[in-house]
Amino acid sequence: MIVSEPARFPLLASLAALWAFCGAAAAQAQDTAMVSANNPAGVLKAIEGAGYDAEFSPRGEDGTSAYIQVNTYDIHGVVRFADCDEAVPDFCETLVLSTWWDRETPISDAVIAAANRENKYVSVYRDNDGDPVMQWAILTRREGVPTTVFLNALQRFVAIAGDWTETAFADDDPDPQGEAVGEEAGDISGEGARS
Repeated sequence: MIVSEPARFPLLASLAALWAFCGAAAAQAQDTAMVSANNPAGVLKAIEGAGYDAEFSPRGEDGTSAYIQVNTYDIHGVVRFADCDEAVPDFCETLVLSTWWDRETPISDAVIAAANRENKYVSVYRDNDGDPVMQWAILTRREGVPTTVFLNALQRFVAIAGDWTETAFADDDPDPQGEAVGEEAGDISGEGARS
């Protein structure tokens, strides 16, 4: 009588199946790690793990929201923690990716409107100084979103903002007789995301 290997060693076959299942579960858990606006350290770790230069700035005593400064070749921006509970200020539900451009002259309504028509993921508005601000809000709630989803959004945001930089300065000429000035991204000095 010929007995197959699994039948001869049922315990070994069961252990091998259990080991394979645990390995697959661990790999799946690693793939579905979550990022949440409730966990700034986890957000920072995900950003740095993706190779971005990032620095965390905690919530200020004056009530300014916490943010992570993110610098890339294309843009300087922030990931701001928003929709925070007043009673528990560190409990936040939304991550807002944001960048802005410091112009010499206010950007036109037409350029802002065109940006919002052309970019389905981001919104662009003019701040009080007339500078364009681009942002993308990601609702994480308490449960969070998969790290891969967050990092894909961040990567797409950086690409969209980098591509839009030339447009941000296209008509920025305070002196019609001279040359345009101000072709650099905004300073990230802790104003958050110019909310």
